Amino acid sequence: MIQLLPSAFQGRFLIFAAIGLVSGVRLLGAELLPRSPGRLGGDLDTRIVPRADTKEPFGRQDEVGDSLEMGLKVSSEHDDNIYFGAIDPREDLVTKVAPAVAYRRGDDPESRGGYLSVAYQPAAVIYAEHRDNNRVDQDLSWELGWRSRAIRIAHTGSARHLGDATADTGTLTDRIELANSLRVAWSPRERLGIEVAVGRETASYDSPVFRDSETDFGEVALRYDYSPKTRLGLAYRAGRLDASSLGEQRIHRSTGRIEWQPTSKISVDLEAGVERRAFDNGSRTTPAIEARVAWMAREGTEVYLGGYCREQASAFLPGENFSQGGVEVGASQRLGGHWFGRIEGGVERAAYSRVSGTGISGRVDRIRFIRPSLEYRFTDHFSMGLFYRHLVNRSNRETFGYESHGGGIEMGYRF
Repeated sequence: MIQLLPSAFQGRFLIFAAIGLVSGVRLLGAELLPRSPGRLGGDLDTRIVPRADTKEPFGRQDEVGDSLEMGLKVSSEHDDNIYFGAIDPREDLVTKVAPAVAYRRGDDPESRGGYLSVAYQPAAVIYAEHRDNNRVDQDLSWELGWRSRAIRIAHTGSARHLGDATADTGTLTDRIELANSLRVAWSPRERLGIEVAVGRETASYDSPVFRDSETDFGEVALRYDYSPKTRLGLAYRAGRLDASSLGEQRIHRSTGRIEWQPTSKISVDLEAGVERRAFDNGSRTTPAIEARVAWMAREGTEVYLGGYCREQASAFLPGENFSQGGVEVGASQRLGGHWFGRIEGGVERAAYSRVSGTGISGRVDRIRFIRPSLEYRFTDHFSMGLFYRHLVNRSNRETFGYESHGGGIEMGYRF
């Protein structure tokens, strides 16, 4: 498979990660983003730059055209279990300072020619007591391409250098995540589109305790604009995952997708299908689902429901995969004046199974979380808020179970 990311971007001194991009190219086959933050999410959404895991069909839409946006988010949170430990939890005051910049050029979907969209956000993470954990996470994502009347070509990518906890490890984990793809879309008819793509995703960990992995894939997809409010599609992806201690996994995934907005207040985005993996110890077929439904009940009131089901290779347990599924629900309410309330909660289950080698398996994590917040928006560009987060994992393995409480204040400003 083609290595699409230049090696110069893989230097350890300059690694970034994706934040939400607004793109003029609408490509169906591109995999849905995991919109639910799962077991370890929790930042208050100040909307400086749109969150990568959140669709806002009813929020403010920027005017199409060349633009440069900059913002700053600062938060301070007291966390009573910074390592998500089951025994002897450690508490600390964690401060994050995250500037952001996003640039778009030539992103009008009705225009022809080239376009570019890029966003970057570094984040300084500062611990008051456990200073050895201080770090700078870096986030970069981009999309560049060219379009004519019937053909669109797009290269999308993201690069991350992160040190937060992951769903698999359940502890602070320094890692580098790279993802990029090249996609070509052709419209032989007005409502019909045919797409092909190739791509690569890699994950590299600083600690030898964790296992690196890389996935190459190829994809074909069909899309059909049934009506101005309904878009349908089918996609097939074949890939290969290589990971230390896992051997090679062959992946075949078939999904159908519907993007539907029956009214101006309801938005549905659902991709569902099956994924079959062949590995050293046999093969298995599992559901593949990414879904989100958003509803603006009335002016100032928004509700959403999200769900996901996916299989991933474990970086922590040698020779094991885990099937991860969850549901998240959230609501945002204008309370009067400049006050806004928001609450999010969800549940997740992750079941581990051995796919290579021998040994005892069977770890099952059952996670639930809740995140209420209160925000005051001084202007459309400046807001401050209070938030609280409760996270608990009732794992059947005592060493992986934990409970965490956190709360603090956050400020966001968009220039």
